Amino acid sequence: MKPKYIAAIEIGSSRIKGIVGAVDETASITVLAVEELDSGDTVRYGRVQNALEAAQLVNEIVRRLENNQRVAPGRISSVFIAHGGRSLCSQQSEATIKMGGDAEITRQTLERIHKEARYNLATASDVLAIAPRRYTVDNAEVKKIVGAYGNVIRGEFTIITASHDNRRALDRLDIQSRGNTLPREYITRLLAQCDMGLSDSDRQLGCMFIDFGAETTTMAIFRNGALQAAATLPMGSANINRDLCAGLSITAESAENIKISKGRAVTDRVSMQAPDEETREIINFVSARTSEIIANIINFMEQSGFKASELTAGAVVTGGGCRLKGFCEMLEAQSKLKVRRAAVDSSIIMLAPGVQASDCFDVISLVKYAAARTDTSCVTFPEAAAPAQPQQGQGQTQASAPASQGGTRRNAPSYNDPNLLEDDMDEEYDQPDNINGDTDLDDIPQGKDANSTRMSLVERFRNWLAPKDDNFDN
Repeated sequence: MKPKYIAAIEIGSSRIKGIVGAVDETASITVLAVEELDSGDTVRYGRVQNALEAAQLVNEIVRRLENNQRVAPGRISSVFIAHGGRSLCSQQSEATIKMGGDAEITRQTLERIHKEARYNLATASDVLAIAPRRYTVDNAEVKKIVGAYGNVIRGEFTIITASHDNRRALDRLDIQSRGNTLPREYITRLLAQCDMGLSDSDRQLGCMFIDFGAETTTMAIFRNGALQAAATLPMGSANINRDLCAGLSITAESAENIKISKGRAVTDRVSMQAPDEETREIINFVSARTSEIIANIINFMEQSGFKASELTAGAVVTGGGCRLKGFCEMLEAQSKLKVRRAAVDSSIIMLAPGVQASDCFDVISLVKYAAARTDTSCVTFPEAAAPAQPQQGQGQTQASAPASQGGTRRNAPSYNDPNLLEDDMDEEYDQPDNINGDTDLDDIPQGKDANSTRMSLVERFRNWLAPKDDNFDN
């Protein structure tokens, strides 16, 4: 089975990333190439603002991926695009259907109840995913509903939605490869990240997933194995940069460098230790804005009806913002949740030089999510010149004979060549009357069995094919 290749693009508020990964028959993923560019002002709050400039950046990433030595001479023929942004959130919906008697519940039944849940949700937003929270059949809760029998089926769902403008802005991007517009499929970024970053026990025990990005912070709460709520804050690490720009009268680039080198989040700014007054001021700006973002995260948890004690698996964080020094410690202190960073599956093989898997969690999660749910291969390779197929009775491919002999001569056959005896007598090839050196085929020494006889014939043929040293002195 040939491997399939997944090409995915993440269009973020600060960076645009592209990835190509190979997936073998065991579902193991090998990352072949990763490319990224600064998105500048083309993307704000996760939504494309300038379609022309964004398309140029994406096309440049596609070009770089195709030129990567691990992808070339392959050409990207389709691409997966991450979908999310500021307007992503969740809503609750329910649906009930009657089977008209005791009947088996099939996948078609599930599709029907999902449509009912979508219809019952009055929204003009795009529905990105419908996540079941609970099924009951004849008033009894059922974990695995397909294959069960019943009359009345009721489902409770968490439906993820986003503004139609988000999708329309992505649709405007003319993504090309070699002048050809690439077909695309969309993946809900949050679901892909949760799929990689959370274990089954995390979802069952209860946890919060947090993607702390540049201009948005996306959150999801899982409990009892199901998605319970999701929301996006229009705040991120770029807000910290803007505070530093305004407070210190510096450029955005300088603010980013200062945040990384000197900035950190501290829970107690009164007793904090700072080497100088400037550093103290920087820490004050960073800590104040970080504390505000965390307060909104905690508010989302409480508004969703959960307490920290109910999310015993804690919080899992990802995104460039969570690299801020002290962020995880501040989040843990204020939310009372155990905090850890999301990690890439240990089975992922990284072949892209100079690229750390931890820095590519977002795009690697897209590859894994797409590979598990589609048979699409996003990279096509030019067909190699197929070797000439031997005709019936000709055995191995031909190779040129020495010029002194003229004509052609075959390569030595393998020991298990089924046409060995027939080939040896083929008049098409230039060979001695009797390559075995015997006056009569009946005089060939016979082995104990057919296999040993075959081995003897092959050894004789190999000796005949081997070049011989001319020695005129003997």
